[in-house]
Amino acid sequence: MSIIFSIFILLFVIITCFLTTLSTSAASQSLHPDELNALKEIATTLGIKRLNLSAGDPCNIRTLMIIQEKQDVLLNSAKNNSIVCDCSFNNNMTCHIKVIELKTLSLPGKLPPQLAKLPYLQKIDLCLNYLSGTIPMEWASLRYLTSISVCANRLTGNLPRGLENFKNLIYLSVEANQFSGTIPDELGNMTSLTTLHLASNYFTGSLPSSLGRLVNLEDVRVCDNNFTGVIPEFIGNWSRLRKLRHLYASGLKGPIPDEVARLENLTELSISDTTGINSFPYISSSAIKNLILRNVSLSGSIPSYIWNKTDLNTL
Repeated sequence: MSIIFSIFILLFVIITCFLTTLSTSAASQSLHPDELNALKEIATTLGIKRLNLSAGDPCNIRTLMIIQEKQDVLLNSAKNNSIVCDCSFNNNMTCHIKVIELKTLSLPGKLPPQLAKLPYLQKIDLCLNYLSGTIPMEWASLRYLTSISVCANRLTGNLPRGLENFKNLIYLSVEANQFSGTIPDELGNMTSLTTLHLASNYFTGSLPSSLGRLVNLEDVRVCDNNFTGVIPEFIGNWSRLRKLRHLYASGLKGPIPDEVARLENLTELSISDTTGINSFPYISSSAIKNLILRNVSLSGSIPSYIWNKTDLNTL
C-alpha cells in the first residue's frame, strides 16, 4: 500500500512540475518588440483608432484588442480577429506572428504595406471590410507568405503585375472587389498557386494564355466579370483542378473545350448565363459531384453516361 502511495506522490510531483514549467514558459513568451511596434502602424493604416496592446501580449491572447469607437465594445471574436504566432525562437522565449486574420470588422482604411514588417508571416486574411487601395508590393518581401485573402473590400485599379514576385503564394483571393482592366500575363508566373479567386470584379479582356502554366490549380473562380472570348482550352492544363465552380456570368462563351471536359479530378463544374454550349459535354471525371449547365443554350438529350456517375449529387 505504501509503495502505491509513494508512486502516486511521485506522479503528482512530476505532473505539477511539468504544468508549472508550461505556465512559466507561456507567461514569459512574448512577441518580438519590432513586430509589436509594427502592429501599431498596421492598425493605423487599417483605420483602427483604438488598439489596446497593454491588455496582453497578442501571441498569448491570440487576438488584437480592438475597441470599437463610441460603444467601447471589444472586437476580438476569435472567429474574425485572430493572431497565430510561432514561439519557438530564442529558446521558446520569442514569438513571431505567422497568421493575421481581421475579418468582418468594418475596417475603413487601406491594405497596410507595414505587414511586410512581420517577416515570418504566412497568411493574411482581411476579408469583408471596407479597405481601399490595392495589394501592396511590399508584401512580396515576405518569403514565408503563402496565402492572401482580401475578398469583399473596396480595392480598385488593375491587378498588379508585380504579383509574379509572390513566389511562394498558393492561395490568392481578390473576389468581390472593384478591380478592373485585364488580367496581367505575369499572373501566369505564380506557378505555386492552388487557389485563384477573381470573381465579382470588373475584369475585362480574355484570360491570358500564360495562365495555362498554373498547373497546380485546384480551385478557380472567375464569375461575375466582363471577360470576352471563349472558355480557353488551356484550362485543360490544370490537371489537378477539382472545382471550376464559378464560370457563370463571366463573359466567357462556349463551347466547353474537350480539354476541359476531360479533366479527371473535377468534382464541381458550374457554367451558366452564357451562350455557345449547344450540346451536352462528355465529362470524363468519375468524381464529379455537382454539374451545373444553366441558361447556356443547351439543347438535345441528356446522354445516358451521366447516370453512371455514382457520386453525382446535383445536375
